[in-house]
Amino acid sequence: MGNIYTEEEKYWCTGGNTGTLPSRITPSKLYDLGENGIFCFGSNIQGKHMGGAARAAVDNFGAVWGIGEGLQGSSYAIPTMEGLENIRPAVERFTSFARQHTEYRFYVTAIGCGIAGYKPEEIAPFFYDAAYLENVYLPLSFWKIIVDMPGSDTETDEVCDKLIDVLRYMHRHTIGHWNIDTDKTLFDALDRHEMWTLGVHLGVISVTDPEPQTWGLPDDVKNRILEAVRKLK
Repeated sequence: MGNIYTEEEKYWCTGGNTGTLPSRITPSKLYDLGENGIFCFGSNIQGKHMGGAARAAVDNFGAVWGIGEGLQGSSYAIPTMEGLENIRPAVERFTSFARQHTEYRFYVTAIGCGIAGYKPEEIAPFFYDAAYLENVYLPLSFWKIIVDMPGSDTETDEVCDKLIDVLRYMHRHTIGHWNIDTDKTLFDALDRHEMWTLGVHLGVISVTDPEPQTWGLPDDVKNRILEAVRKLK
């Protein structure tokens, strides 16, 4: 059985009229993960997958009874029944896992918004960093919150300045294990807005240039910034 998208989800999947809407949308009804697809669902820490998306994960995607978090077959459990203060770090662990495993494509369901009883406005902000990862798909209800979230320009500036300081130190002192691959690893760990701001700080991008309203910078822009990173002295 194929996946079923609502008309609104289809509209977002094409990027909308301007082509700038996030297009990595988890369909309302997900049956086919495709190659290397992972079904991400809300669980409880005891791994009692009794209903909702958790039951679907057990029945269709290899979730294991008794395991409440992490990769299981073609599914990934994120515990949501232990309070918001525990959901945030669980989502951070998921984001780190997704960043490290680009061989997978993660379809996140509206975790926490079913039996756990939370609203998308409470859960979606936890996925802000994950939203920039090209292998993560989010439900439309989460995207609607995330696209309106303002970034902290002060915090981003501080991240870029600290990164530049570290790179300059490492390049000047020719640390043995530091090389161009290390530069790229640090660069790739930045989100889209941080990459753009780093380009501005390095003088590769003019402060008057309009920042692309997309979820990933064009390759030519990324390559220009990375080249400037490697030339830091």
